[in-house]
Amino acid sequence: MAKYTITYFPVRGRAEPMRLLLADQGEQWNEEVVDIQEWMSGKSELKKNAVFGQLPRLRDGDFELYQSNAMLRYLARKHGLYGKNEKEAALIDMVNDGAEDFRQKFGKFVWNEYETDRKST
Repeated sequence: MAKYTITYFPVRGRAEPMRLLLADQGEQWNEEVVDIQEWMSGKSELKKNAVFGQLPRLRDGDFELYQSNAMLRYLARKHGLYGKNEKEAALIDMVNDGAEDFRQKFGKFVWNEYETDRKST
């Protein structure tokens, strides 16, 4: 029986790094897939109760976490992947935060600037 449950939309997105970490560690997990249209309608009870009104959500037994980077750090610590000391943990944070910066810039390009740039050429 899987002890983890990931709740997210039917896309890779912000939940994919958690899936990769769990798969790498040989862990099993359940997926709770949320319909995007239902979520966007605002009628979803899950959205009303979600911390910050966002997904993904990670459940480990009765413990719930929101915010994907907090989930990654939690899983990394739990599986002994967060470095051997504070300096290694800081380096891991630096790489994770750099990846987050890149993800945000890439997302901005894809969602906001791609069509604008394409029309001007």
